Amino acid sequence: MSQWNQVQQLEIKFLEQVDQFYDDNFPMEIRHLLAQWIENQDWEAASNNETMATILLQNLLIQLDEQLGRVSKEKNLLLIHNLKRIRKVLQGKFHGNPMHVAVVISNCLREERRILAAANMPVQGPLEKSLQSSSVSERQRNVEHKVAAIKNSVQMTEQDTKYLEDLQDEFDYRYKTIQTMGK
Repeated sequence: MSQWNQVQQLEIKFLEQVDQFYDDNFPMEIRHLLAQWIENQDWEAASNNETMATILLQNLLIQLDEQLGRVSKEKNLLLIHNLKRIRKVLQGKFHGNPMHVAVVISNCLREERRILAAANMPVQGPLEKSLQSSSVSERQRNVEHKVAAIKNSVQMTEQDTKYLEDLQDEFDYRYKTIQTMGK
């Protein structure tokens, strides 16, 4: 399941956190429409490499144009208007500094992962609280905490593995592209 799909399934208090950092940083509409493509790019590396950032910005605008073409066929006037406006803003805001868009998107993805991790932390309900207030041994509580920490660690490892797999796919694509260009 993509990171964006996981984010959309969060409880409202976590969704509000997501909403807050997308308001000022990057349009959530673009994050939603291009979720898989955005997650498959190496924004972290691009934030330190102007050439790569420029390519990613251009590809982002191309992806946005493709979405605009698809939406135009559906004759969704409001979405067409919003996408055109967003494209113009993105192009104007990041054209002179493409590394900035890479930093912004990288930070958004990192913040999403942080919120997902926080949302997956175990929460104690009324039953657990009543058990704790009764005569539950200290040893049992320690075991429960360790199990919760291991579950959280496994979830983080799964997210890290997904991220590394995406990086590997991107590397393979770029390597093959460069080989093709060299021939």
